[in-house]
Amino acid sequence: MDEKIRVVGTSDRAGWTGLVDPPGEMGTGGSEREVFTSGSFTTGLWEREPDTWSFERPYHEIALIIAGEADIEEPDGTVHTVRAGDVLVTPKGTKGTWRIREKIVKFYAIDDRREDG
Repeated sequence: MDEKIRVVGTSDRAGWTGLVDPPGEMGTGGSEREVFTSGSFTTGLWEREPDTWSFERPYHEIALIIAGEADIEEPDGTVHTVRAGDVLVTPKGTKGTWRIREKIVKFYAIDDRREDG
């Protein structure tokens, strides 16, 4: 574990990698940067150009939207619009469709613990 205090900014492009085969109807790109990992807990930065795709979350994720705008539609038709300053909570097993209207940048925290019944 890295025991040094660090500041990681979205404008510092060191360490960012392109998304490999990102889902979507338009084939737009994106990138991400892992910032911190400890066991099953991971944080990072993620950005994505406008596109639309469906998802099923395999882990718990909390995300702070830093820039951009998108709609996340649940299977029952409920639409959640996220913008800069919003916190998006997507628990493990949730499903929906991302519709990014303006390039999204988010800080994410993922809990990928194995949950035994």
